[in-house]
Amino acid sequence: MTATPPPRPRRRSVLSAALAAPPLALLAVGASPALADGDDSGSTEEALSAFTPGEPWLDTEGKVIQAHGGQVVLAPDDQGPLYYWYGEDRSNGYGSSPGVHVYSSRDLYSWTDEGLALRALTTAEEIDTDPYFLALYGGYSEEQKAAVVRDLQTTATPGTTAPAAILERPKVLRNAAKGTWVMWVHADGPSATSDAQYAKANAGVAVSDSPTGPFRWIDSYRLHHAPEGEPNWQPDNPGMARDMTVFLDDDGTAYIIYSSEENYSLFISRLDEDFTQLATPPERAVKGVDFIRPYIGAHREAPALFKREGTYYLITSGATGWDPNPAQYATATEILGEWTDHGNPVSGEGASDTHRSQSTNVLPVDPERGTFVYMGDRWTPSDLANAPYVWLPLRFGEGTTMALEWEDSWRWEDQPPQPVYTVEVALPEAVGLKETVALPRTATLHLADGTSSTREVTWAARLDRPGLVPILGTLAGGEGLTVRRQVLVVPRHMVQLVSAGGAETDDYLAMREHARGLRLQGSVADQPYGPDPTTGVRWGYEGRSKPAGSETGSMDRSLRYATDHDDLTYRFSDLLPGTYTVHAGYYDPWPWANRAAQVSVNGSVVEQQRLFTGEIEAAAYGGIRVGREGEIALTLHPTRSPDIQVSWVALVRE
Repeated sequence: MTATPPPRPRRRSVLSAALAAPPLALLAVGASPALADGDDSGSTEEALSAFTPGEPWLDTEGKVIQAHGGQVVLAPDDQGPLYYWYGEDRSNGYGSSPGVHVYSSRDLYSWTDEGLALRALTTAEEIDTDPYFLALYGGYSEEQKAAVVRDLQTTATPGTTAPAAILERPKVLRNAAKGTWVMWVHADGPSATSDAQYAKANAGVAVSDSPTGPFRWIDSYRLHHAPEGEPNWQPDNPGMARDMTVFLDDDGTAYIIYSSEENYSLFISRLDEDFTQLATPPERAVKGVDFIRPYIGAHREAPALFKREGTYYLITSGATGWDPNPAQYATATEILGEWTDHGNPVSGEGASDTHRSQSTNVLPVDPERGTFVYMGDRWTPSDLANAPYVWLPLRFGEGTTMALEWEDSWRWEDQPPQPVYTVEVALPEAVGLKETVALPRTATLHLADGTSSTREVTWAARLDRPGLVPILGTLAGGEGLTVRRQVLVVPRHMVQLVSAGGAETDDYLAMREHARGLRLQGSVADQPYGPDPTTGVRWGYEGRSKPAGSETGSMDRSLRYATDHDDLTYRFSDLLPGTYTVHAGYYDPWPWANRAAQVSVNGSVVEQQRLFTGEIEAAAYGGIRVGREGEIALTLHPTRSPDIQVSWVALVRE
């Protein structure tokens, strides 16, 4: 990617003049007509009554809804809830966007097309010739008009090679105190010094007196940047703003959340009382007061922030272009305070690609009952006009635990209450393989209102692999409350444990401490094949390889990967005769690589095609007989172009 040029100096006069323009209610301009083409299948015969994630979603006129990368906002109305759904209009595909579309709904299922809330320009001349734009920008100076053309001309000028402007991730705030609606957009495209598609990296803002528009463009500019000397500090390219969202807190303070620093870090910045610019200019901003960086150097984007019972939740995705990837979520008790990452909210099938979606917003439909809706996009670059949406319920467990589970069809009205609670349960420090009987049968439930009760608990736990194993307990009672924990599984006759890559993670050290039965033959986490420095037993890896993931804190997520398309072999010698099981851990922090391996033990194939995904997995290869030769060799051979890897290996003598 072409390096982004230094930001264009912020013009306070342009911003001030734009805000001083006549109120939009005085302009004789209505919302622009709907321009979405998509698949027109005629009017719908009956109203929708449920969400069907990933399926085509049509408006009340039978046209494909154009609201990608968007957000739903609740508006005050005497007749009951009234929702507005804003998003990118991709009816023309990737380029030449008509602008930001808006739809309205009373029930969140059936949506009425309200047209373009923010209309884009197809030519620079339109701003001075089209009645729509004349009514909006007729009072602008030439400098202001140039800023509008720069940011809103989404159709490339014929005869030029420079790409056109891009409008992505539109988000809207209702400013009740000012009586306005404010839209923030990732405004990108070429800059004054670069023709690269994403050179500008600005945040753009527009304002309207009506939720359906027309929104009048004000300007776009760079936002906050890291303090000098901090990780990822970019002195030559500060304040970048790409994927973004907005959030209005209970006290009326508004925030903008955005990817910055070439998408490697995420920022949360406080906005001013008008919601149209930063509360504090970048040159005077103080970290922890005016902004915070919840993710630094983590390559997170597509932020979606919401609040539940005093706790802030932030869902993000990785940065892999159009391809989906594992989500992560973090929580904080203060929005500009310390954030704690909790990893992937999706488990099992769908964990590696967030149910083939990317986050864009979380809608608090009924926060008192704990009903929140995850809004995601299933990007289809070959057919963006018909790219579907993925709306799913968020499930909350104990404390700040959260899960995003798949539903083929569901209704938000039918979701069960989800109270805030904690569970007190006494787990053993370690258990053996499949020793579910060692798990406690009762737990103490503490509700947010201060009441407590002792409940029976039923565990869903396989305990069929070494290491930290997640377990799910369901408390007795009709509420369906659950408790998620991890229990350390240490096989009783484990003779060897390898943390591939050499990281002495907490779970690796705990397993060594609780090892029972035969003495472990390895005294270090990993080594090339040869005598152990303490026991003298020969073991280790063979083939060209490198370690990765040592900073993750878990042997499930650390690994050793082969290089140069080599096989990766772990050889264990000097074993006593007998029958063994080889346990191996597999995890891919780069699941889009499409990695696979053939797995062999002592030359016999035990897995023809081991796929590597973003989900933590383990395999057990049992019945391995060892005779006088005293040796076991676990070999991974790549069956696709990417190199292969392993997270950990354990030998258990049966």
